[in-house]
Amino acid sequence: MSRQGQMLQAIGEDGIVYTWYRRPYNRRVPTQRQLELQQQLQPIQGEPPPTPQMLNPKQTQLSELGELILIRCFQSLPINDRFNMEHVSRLFQSASKRSWNIHKHVVVPPASLKKGTYSIDIRYLFRLLMKRCARYCLTLQINSMLKQDRIFRLLHLGYKVECLQLESLDQICGSELEEIGGRLPNLKILIIIKCKFHTNTINGFNLMLEQFKRLIVFAVGRCANFQSELEKLPRSLRILNLNLFDVVNSANAIGNIRRQAPNITMLTIECRSLDVVNQVQDFEHLKVLSLHYSPILDDVITPDLFPVNFSQQLKALELFVVSENFIAMRFRPEFFPQLEHIKFDIIENPTTNYNTILGQLVEFPALRSISLGVYTRKKKLICRAEYLNFVRRLYEKGRLEKIRSLYFYKSSNPNNIEEEEEYFRANEFIERFEQLKLNKIPPTSNSKKVVMLGNLFKGTKLEKGNEWIKCKENIRGSHVLRELFVNEFKEYENNNT
Repeated sequence: MSRQGQMLQAIGEDGIVYTWYRRPYNRRVPTQRQLELQQQLQPIQGEPPPTPQMLNPKQTQLSELGELILIRCFQSLPINDRFNMEHVSRLFQSASKRSWNIHKHVVVPPASLKKGTYSIDIRYLFRLLMKRCARYCLTLQINSMLKQDRIFRLLHLGYKVECLQLESLDQICGSELEEIGGRLPNLKILIIIKCKFHTNTINGFNLMLEQFKRLIVFAVGRCANFQSELEKLPRSLRILNLNLFDVVNSANAIGNIRRQAPNITMLTIECRSLDVVNQVQDFEHLKVLSLHYSPILDDVITPDLFPVNFSQQLKALELFVVSENFIAMRFRPEFFPQLEHIKFDIIENPTTNYNTILGQLVEFPALRSISLGVYTRKKKLICRAEYLNFVRRLYEKGRLEKIRSLYFYKSSNPNNIEEEEEYFRANEFIERFEQLKLNKIPPTSNSKKVVMLGNLFKGTKLEKGNEWIKCKENIRGSHVLRELFVNEFKEYENNNT
């Protein structure tokens, strides 16, 4: 093939000579980075691909058959291959454009930045994503962009997007936020993580939220210059996640949330204000409550803290440091009949009675996930033989069969436990656990194993888990929270369709 390309000619049924020009191109072996990008852009596994429309022989003209066959071929190709084939000829370009289906998930991958510019492949991919994928995808995840590439360019034709995630973007201005609300009024999920807002974006943020009519999930986390008090949340909101929410007037912000979105069922707030604990009790429909960095100590405990009508509807509860008096007063099974997941930290001191604290959790009827942290400033901890008694009592009560997450950790640094033997007697735990499970049939899948922190068993035969226990290096969100999130989202969708 010559460097100037190749010309193809054919006479059609109407007697006209048609000409195609095949452009020259260099075939390149993909690099490892390009292969990784191609895997990221593939449809999510487990979801069936969209079925193309069958051809009708009575309506299909012979002159169109070649292009229709190409369309079917393109629909079976990965996204990157379609992009490359578009440059072969005009016929291929036309067939490729007509072959695009709705894609469930499209990711704009992190750019490898060198002196403020994209590498050639990333820049090329970004432009093609703007032209093709944004208009067809339902979920758009943007991990990084250069300053000259604005969000609204991707959203120009993205009217089908229902889930938008923005991560690690620099200097988001108010006009861009307003564009998101204007172009995507039917957005259902909005996640903004590790982004940097312009110093004056409060009005733009409120204008964006005001335009959403069907927003169900809204999450903002670890964003610089985020000072909005959320005055214009949509009433359709059900799930709200605010990480490192350190606005000037957090009490006013939480009041705005309750008034604007009274039907919230899942609320996560990372705020250092002590008033947050009392304010969240005004939400009438909460099923999941996560309060991080808001301690519940003896000086803030009041008789009406966590009343019975509030606690009885909770299915998951995550707290920061709590006092022993609060545990004794409120952590009772009759107060939490539906609670499936619980997480809290206690302060280490010589008088702490762990048998009493852990014994109260044994009686919770619906519990499936437990995370217990010990907050201490000492290098060595008091012996943890109480954990063995706790697991034994769970087994005797028949609760252990339902539990799938069981975390014990130091809250000062949960993912890097030092002096594990002082904190957790791993060998004794393994011996007791094997005695409890003697002559029992182990689970058939990993999803039914008990998940525990792997650092507890470092240097033992259980370091990588066994037929009963699955060890993880880091503490992650409970499986119960994920299940509740999915169920809540589906329930809202079913009730509003």
